[in-house]
Amino acid sequence: MKNLITALWVVLLSAITAHAQLARVQVIHNAPDQAVDVYLNGIQTLNDVAFRSASGFLNVPAGIPITVAVAPASSTSAADAFFTSTETFENGKTYAVTANGIEGNLSTPFTLVIDPDAREGAANPAKVEINVMHGSPDAPAVDVVVRTGDTIASNIAFNEFTTYVSLDPGVYYLDVKPAGSSNILGTYKADLTTLSGGAVRVFASGLLNGSPGFGLFAALANGNVIELPLTPVARMQLIHNSPDLSVDIYLNGGLLFDDLAYFTASPFVFIPAGDANIGVALDNSLSVGDTLVNVQTTLLNGRTYVMVANGIIGDPNAPFELIINDNARETAADTSRTDVLIFHGAPDAPAVDVDAIFVANDAATNLVYGNFAPDYVDADAGINDFSLRLAGTQNIVNTYRADLTALKGKALTVFAGGFLAAPPEFGLFAVLNDGTVTRLPLTPMARMQVIHNSPAPTVDLYAGRALLVDNFAFRAATPYMDVPADRSFTVSIAPENSNSVADAIAGASVTADSGKTYAVFASGIAGNPATPFTVLSDESREATVNPANFEFNILHGSPDVPAIDFTFS
Repeated sequence: MKNLITALWVVLLSAITAHAQLARVQVIHNAPDQAVDVYLNGIQTLNDVAFRSASGFLNVPAGIPITVAVAPASSTSAADAFFTSTETFENGKTYAVTANGIEGNLSTPFTLVIDPDAREGAANPAKVEINVMHGSPDAPAVDVVVRTGDTIASNIAFNEFTTYVSLDPGVYYLDVKPAGSSNILGTYKADLTTLSGGAVRVFASGLLNGSPGFGLFAALANGNVIELPLTPVARMQLIHNSPDLSVDIYLNGGLLFDDLAYFTASPFVFIPAGDANIGVALDNSLSVGDTLVNVQTTLLNGRTYVMVANGIIGDPNAPFELIINDNARETAADTSRTDVLIFHGAPDAPAVDVDAIFVANDAATNLVYGNFAPDYVDADAGINDFSLRLAGTQNIVNTYRADLTALKGKALTVFAGGFLAAPPEFGLFAVLNDGTVTRLPLTPMARMQVIHNSPAPTVDLYAGRALLVDNFAFRAATPYMDVPADRSFTVSIAPENSNSVADAIAGASVTADSGKTYAVFASGIAGNPATPFTVLSDESREATVNPANFEFNILHGSPDVPAIDFTFS
């Protein structure tokens, strides 16, 4: 291709000298066929132009027609050309011209695909800009997704290209997927670490079902073409929940994490997919030969894993082990919420049920030591409270608060660690994607009774998203109960036999202060603009100040009765 450019320059030199208008053009040969000869305005400029080669950006005359003829290698003249095109470039613009398709193929014929908005460098010198060209004739429309990042090409078909996207310099893994599918056709490593200020054209090349095989390649502005290696990878985070010394973690004989302390975690990292041997050694180990525990597993491309070092080395009742969750996440399924995965890792704690208060009752049931909950809790991106109950009972052991306000759209793991009967003290710990581990505080509590005084048929009563009372009758009341304090939540009513809070017909917000006691009334009439449904909250008492007295207060809760006086005698 460099010889082609030299010849091209000679042919066009006189035109450039006489013609002040210029464009910048890069040429990429991506037609998966034999080498070709190239003729410009009838003059042979190169024999045997190689597949997957590129020029740098060159000055080319603008405003005048240039005829390009492409012929099989060893042709004798432009008359042998199987493709001819006349192009006129605009003054001052930058182009990428890509030869795509297969000579003689009616479905995907040889052609020149021209991008009139090509770039030689990034607008921001601290960034790297890339665009994507689909140049594989037999590949379907695809999405190209940066693993743990954005989609940079969506439903891009053969001969189509994207606009540029700006990325930080670094290493990226690009997943190529059939458009609209989560299945990965291949994952390719793009090392952009040294390309600050550059612009890169990534192009799909070759055949899915033939030779030369499919791949991703990157054309740099200087004409270098780099094959992006096929690199299947997974993501993994390790949590050290074994009450012992710091540990070293080995993967396939190499040190993965060094000196990981108890109650700490690694960030999520990329690791090779495939067969994996994961070993654990005490800190300051010298090699994989010092490992005490080894686990053989298979890591799948595209999967995300959370692995917990759990148990006690040498304890037959709670032996040390590596427990892997192979359906972990770094982002929430709903980007407006936060996903929470719960793990029971306290060796002397019994099986528990877990309530995500105001979110989901029985978020986990009969969760025993050494196990993850079967699925993530779809939590609010705000203050959340998690109650632990003895499995199968309503006996609450403790309630813990997690402020997830800053984690909207994220996922995290919450694990039970420590001991009930010995140090370190039992607790719940939240693990963020970057490896930050935080002990969750106990939830401040208030006391509350809810009274149904909205003249409506029997309803279902919800607190937040969770069902509080099923088939709650008019003029019925709950007993006083503990509720999380110092946060707001919504009390809603829905028709009886509702499926979820989505069926609610009315709701209102309530806030309780820590240590106080409240009576909360469902009042008014749903759908009545004059006396609409509302929630009335007032501080109340469960017992009299003077045990010798009887105390009460009064609420006017009749929607169509005027103001009244009460007289006692």
